[in-house]
Amino acid sequence: MDAGQALRAAIYARLAGDAVLIDRLGGARIYDRPPRAAAHPFVAFGDASDRRLDGDLPPMSEHRVALEVRSTSHGRKQAAELAERIETLLIGAALALDGHRLVSLSLVDRATRFASDRKSVLAVLRLRAVTEPVQ
Repeated sequence: MDAGQALRAAIYARLAGDAVLIDRLGGARIYDRPPRAAAHPFVAFGDASDRRLDGDLPPMSEHRVALEVRSTSHGRKQAAELAERIETLLIGAALALDGHRLVSLSLVDRATRFASDRKSVLAVLRLRAVTEPVQ
């Protein structure tokens, strides 16, 4: 498994394993790609990019991952509270990656806005991680 996939799998496992988050979502509504008629609220992986940090020994990779929280009730409050819970679960967590070691995981930014449908609220967390292969 490449480092980006391993990171996303570890993030998924961490979120899916949290009973408080699952309760607030109303079930295990964490998707790589949400179904068309997904019940709200839910969490979905957004844009992701991976790149090699050249010149590092051992070789390290930088990963940018977006997590999107969608909500249709309670205005921005529910989406913001879910995003805060996700941030709490991930930042500082010792995530176990298959074949790789997580060197760092940080929040780049978090934004909340109305989605293009003007009915739902979208909170986006943008994360930056650095990984290295397990030798």
